[in-house]
Amino acid sequence: MSYMYTVLASMGDPQGFADAGSTWAGDRMRELGATDLTASQIIMGGEMSGLVIVGFQFESIDAAMAGQAGIYQDAEMLNMMRETQVSVNRRVLFRIQGERGERTGQYGSVIYLAGRPIDDATAEANIDHSWKTIQEGANGMMGLAVVAAGPAQFAGTVVTSTDSLDALIAASAKNFADPELAKRMSDQGWGVVGRVMMKRLI
Repeated sequence: MSYMYTVLASMGDPQGFADAGSTWAGDRMRELGATDLTASQIIMGGEMSGLVIVGFQFESIDAAMAGQAGIYQDAEMLNMMRETQVSVNRRVLFRIQGERGERTGQYGSVIYLAGRPIDDATAEANIDHSWKTIQEGANGMMGLAVVAAGPAQFAGTVVTSTDSLDALIAASAKNFADPELAKRMSDQGWGVVGRVMMKRLI
């Protein structure tokens, strides 16, 4: 079981942050226990536009907490965040319930879902079903369940990676038009509450 610790932040220098994250800062996060690191800037997303979502994958909640603490005990990391003018708006801890494909591509999308929790087997089945269609426009797809987000209208997200948002949106529309998916969402009590589109930085 893996967890994704995400940070939603404003940044004065997103490219400087990306350059650090792709080199020494990414290596430092791996030393702190992260198994993967991504960062994407929201381009289309209402009041969230311009903000950056940074994701750190860890193998346990304890590891995520230790990694988060380690960032703020590292003088070089703190200096990098000051220089790139990072200001954290929100931290969320997710559990990865299933993933297909690869986390590659210059663009991405996050769909926010509201509803009651579902077990991992059901989540895996849902991802398998949707991936048959979504892969027509995406390189990868990941389902995340909220563990800790504070007061929030969403209980989970679906993150997709792509090289073409046109292709992704066409596949997504086809997916949501599928009667079987509509039945699953109705039976399981899920609904879409929002979407953002992003450009990958790391």
